[in-house]
Amino acid sequence: MVRVLLLSAFLSASACSRHEGTDLAALDVVDSLYVVPETLEPFSGPVVRYFEEPSDRVQLEGGLLDGVFDGELVVYHRNGRVRYMGSFREGARCGPWTENADSTETRDVHEGLLREVETLGLYPPCDG
Repeated sequence: MVRVLLLSAFLSASACSRHEGTDLAALDVVDSLYVVPETLEPFSGPVVRYFEEPSDRVQLEGGLLDGVFDGELVVYHRNGRVRYMGSFREGARCGPWTENADSTETRDVHEGLLREVETLGLYPPCDG
């Protein structure tokens, strides 16, 4: 129950401050890999993407390893509510994923918890 409540608080967190990481727009995509344009080497490190308007709102934050998503990824709705959240391992989804297609929050705690459970996806464990 505590984990679900913490997840609820996280899903409601705002994404309006600048975050550390390389902007995905600065990378090229070659053969489904994010690469450094000057060297065409696969990129590794934290990445972020911002909405066009307002440009101070984070749309996506995560990490790349050798050009593919690896680690936790969070994609936000324009209002800052989490749209997707989960982990990747070597470019494949793993572990639990949450999807919130609806960008509005509910004031009813029971309905909010029900939405979270209904949108939970389970993938193979991330650790192997």
